[in-house]
Amino acid sequence: MKKVVTPGETVAYAEEFEVRGAAYLNSYKYIASAMGTAAYDPKAHLAVVKPFREPPIPPPGTVVYCVVLGKGRRAYQLKCFAVEGERGPVDMKYQITGVLPNFFADGEFGIGDYIRAKVVSTYGPPLVVSTRGATYGVVLSRCPNCGSLLKRRGNTLYCPNCGAEVKRKIAVGYYTA
Repeated sequence: MKKVVTPGETVAYAEEFEVRGAAYLNSYKYIASAMGTAAYDPKAHLAVVKPFREPPIPPPGTVVYCVVLGKGRRAYQLKCFAVEGERGPVDMKYQITGVLPNFFADGEFGIGDYIRAKVVSTYGPPLVVSTRGATYGVVLSRCPNCGSLLKRRGNTLYCPNCGAEVKRKIAVGYYTA
């Protein structure tokens, strides 16, 4: 059974169903937090609220693509511009500022590097992301001396024009240059 729900509408009671998706619990009632469809499974006592639109801020666990804007003492400043979809990166409607704390970064990054990261927390407008894991890290980088695209050589990146070598945390299988 499916039903269209609006924000603030009661989806189910906690005694009857466990609710997942775009809903929150308020005094034993699950209330829809977005306009969407509620699908009920009476045998499993499960209701799933799927919103019509994707949320403007990606939820935790989502893979995002960002560019490094600056490096502070405690964190890198980022601008996130794409979310990973089923067929690759999908542009977000609005670019969102992000933060990569040093304890979530497994290696070094340079200003202007394009990185693949995972959203850890969304408690506020700056997304907190992490590059821990083999598939997260730099996906595209430019030479700090001449600005040309860097090539991969082992675990380092080198410039084919001026010969400069830089050490970066490279995303396994995602470096495109």
